[in-house]
Amino acid sequence: MKRSTTLLILALTLWTFVPAASAKRPQQSTYKDEVRAGAEEIYVARTTRTQHQSGETPACAAAPFPSANEDYYELWSFEVRTKDARIVDTHKSLVGGFTACLGRLVQGQPVPMYATGTVAHIPWIGVGECIVVKSQPPVKTVIAFHCLLDLSGLPDAYSGGFGVSSTLSPFIRRDQPASAHVPGYLSTSVLTIRLWRKPAAK
Repeated sequence: MKRSTTLLILALTLWTFVPAASAKRPQQSTYKDEVRAGAEEIYVARTTRTQHQSGETPACAAAPFPSANEDYYELWSFEVRTKDARIVDTHKSLVGGFTACLGRLVQGQPVPMYATGTVAHIPWIGVGECIVVKSQPPVKTVIAFHCLLDLSGLPDAYSGGFGVSSTLSPFIRRDQPASAHVPGYLSTSVLTIRLWRKPAAK
């Protein structure tokens, strides 16, 4: 059987199950139970850079790579418009913060990242990397990338977790403060942290 015929049969088979799956859409209470169950905790915040220091620093000595920059970011909660999920207020309450150590930016390679911080008073350590995305904004004073961190150093109640960011960072010149931003753009990240709790002992 040709590959195209196999793919067509597979597509038709999946299509026949779509109405049945749609008819069994979970009730609103099911979505609420996902959060109430407490198996995982999800935190979404925006970051605001308040400190920036070039070169290797004592705070970055534990990073598993030579650090090129040390930054400190505050974590702030934000408000989302419920009718379309658009963010309408990015600075509601301070919910945590972290120190980030970044390696050197080499074209075509991920930038290593090491971070230590808290969210909702929960301590964590993150190790991972940041990748520049192909789609860049129309202005040349910011750069878009995303970061992925595997989390450790969590309280004993947690088995692990990860953090992922959607980031738009302004280029900081020597005569600019760490909080420099480009009007109309969110600096610097929308960060999602997912933490998994250990199953209750039976």
